[in-house]
Amino acid sequence: MKKPLILLLALCLLLGCLPARADTARDVGAECALAYQDNSLACGYLVDHDYVRGDNLASKVEHIFYVTPGKTPVAQIEVFFGTHMLPYRVERQDGAGWATVARVTEARAQSYVRLEPIAEKFRIVFSDGQRSPLTLKEILLFSEGETEGTALKPWRDPCEKADVMTLVAHPDDELLWFGGLLPTYAGERQLRVQAVYMTCENALRRQELLNGLWHCGVRSYPDIADFEDYNYQRVDYAYRAWGKENILSHLVRLLRRYQPEAVVTHDLKGEYGHTQHIVCSETVLEAASRAADASYDPDSARQYGVWQVKKVYCHLGDAPTTRMDWSQPLSFFNGRTGLEVAAEAFQLHVTQTWSGKFAVAAPGDSYDSTVYTLAYSTVGEDARGGDFLENIPLESLSNYIPEATNQ
Repeated sequence: MKKPLILLLALCLLLGCLPARADTARDVGAECALAYQDNSLACGYLVDHDYVRGDNLASKVEHIFYVTPGKTPVAQIEVFFGTHMLPYRVERQDGAGWATVARVTEARAQSYVRLEPIAEKFRIVFSDGQRSPLTLKEILLFSEGETEGTALKPWRDPCEKADVMTLVAHPDDELLWFGGLLPTYAGERQLRVQAVYMTCENALRRQELLNGLWHCGVRSYPDIADFEDYNYQRVDYAYRAWGKENILSHLVRLLRRYQPEAVVTHDLKGEYGHTQHIVCSETVLEAASRAADASYDPDSARQYGVWQVKKVYCHLGDAPTTRMDWSQPLSFFNGRTGLEVAAEAFQLHVTQTWSGKFAVAAPGDSYDSTVYTLAYSTVGEDARGGDFLENIPLESLSNYIPEATNQ
């Protein structure tokens, strides 16, 4: 009888030593009272999870929102901006004045901050020190707890050193043409993926872009340029509109900044002939060699150093060299395949799905998202295929863990 009791006691002690599982953060926005400036304008529509509605506020030096928590203290805030974004700080009352307890210095479309739980009235002050307009879509107010599985998206900064960089012309191209790339490399393999976009026509598309990336496991904030979005009839027109040298220097700067081992971009024929897709793929192939040349764009060379990209893959191609397998179940996504997760993410691009014109390209489709051509390489041809990082030394990758050595 003693032995089972001893075993039970040991088990209880063991369980007592295990760390308690952190609770999931809870949305407390509906419990809070939110008001603008002089407390006279109620702003409940900013905590209703309707990201289409919002507020366009005229220029002020400071835009101040007062928050009165309900029963649960506020410990996490995320602001969803529209067109006009501003840095912000969170302040709590300190005697007769206000003391800053958290600050976001670089405004992004989705800007998250964590703070010590606040149970009393506090305020969020949006300001860049000048008279500036502000566009808000939503302010998320959450309790303490884990963010995974909630509406919160605590983005990391863009990659200092990327494993893979995706370069596309438009939001959703990374899903339609590359299929399971993001879920597989960012989610399942936990590699650093830097998503780069040449265009994004409005604030709503930017929110869709971010939601889709997050769904696929990408956690590094994307790089979104503001080149004009238009499908020109001829490629030379597209180059003329964007400025060929402007595009080249822009991409060289990004390659030096993010230092990707491999780049994945559009079909050299532009998938269905989109001229901006063609410009992306043609130009990044030139940029891959220019990025290693210190004499080209010396300003970015001084700022970031030069960088030798190892591989550039183009979607499709006349003589494809590798085929990816997006049909494997991914444990990060509870057994769903990369292709399934990409299709789910595309549904978050609500403005693009209503027509039914586009869908994530499946194996065997005209724009098969599993087929690629190694168009540039400094590490030789692929032998096995099926991995954009083939021939890249493991120690060059962000998830590399050196094996322990015997002393």
